[in-house]
Amino acid sequence: MKKPILITLIAFAIALPSARAQLVVEDVASIAQNAVNQVVDLAKYVQMVENQVQQINTMTQELQQVTSYVKAFGDPSQLLNVTGANQLVSSLQQSGVGQTLGALQQTASGIQSLANNGNGLYQSISNTALSGISIPRVADNYKPFGAVENTSSNYTSVYNDVMQRRQALQGQIAATIDQLQAATTDAETQKLQGVLTGQAAQLQAIDHEIDHATSQSVVQDISNRNDQQKQQQAQDEEIAADRQDAMTKFGTMMVPDVNSDIRFGSGGGQ
Repeated sequence: MKKPILITLIAFAIALPSARAQLVVEDVASIAQNAVNQVVDLAKYVQMVENQVQQINTMTQELQQVTSYVKAFGDPSQLLNVTGANQLVSSLQQSGVGQTLGALQQTASGIQSLANNGNGLYQSISNTALSGISIPRVADNYKPFGAVENTSSNYTSVYNDVMQRRQALQGQIAATIDQLQAATTDAETQKLQGVLTGQAAQLQAIDHEIDHATSQSVVQDISNRNDQQKQQQAQDEEIAADRQDAMTKFGTMMVPDVNSDIRFGSGGGQ
């Protein structure tokens, strides 16, 4: 009975060193340090997540602010068809019907001026007569009057054209004002105000076309008056020169020629 026990003890004693060699030696300090590092890394990760959450919240607030801004002020890029803008561009591209003063002078016709009666206000000028014979008038002498009549006709055309364009532009201004009053965003308001300013400037420019046509008539009339005075001055100088020449010739005729063979009171009995 004791022999088996002894054998068992001896075997255990022999196997004990080998068993001790297989035991895992654990470093408590290292384990603790690893645990601390994991806690630190976890804290950093939590902080990073919190920062990202804060950034997301900030971006969400900014997006809400932009959305509120767009709602309040509007998006200018979406306002492509502003009331009155296209009509204003078309009006600016119109040049009007007025002609230049040079063109009016070049087309002046003395023949048309002689026949012009001002829509029945005046009498047309017919040919003159000498001893019952009809003598045509010199048409070129009436070209200056034709130039004035051309400027007058040009003024009438410009005035009628301006009145039509002015009426249309005034209707566009009224529509722009109505749209401006109904505007719901700041962007729409600003664009409509820009269109309204352009329409007002165009209205003034159209009115200036009438002033320009009026000035053409005035300038041509002044030119005609100046030419009339110039022609009168030239005629006066020619008359004065003719008188001077006549007086010179008359004086020459009144001076006696001492070398002539004229005898006064000579008798025929010699």
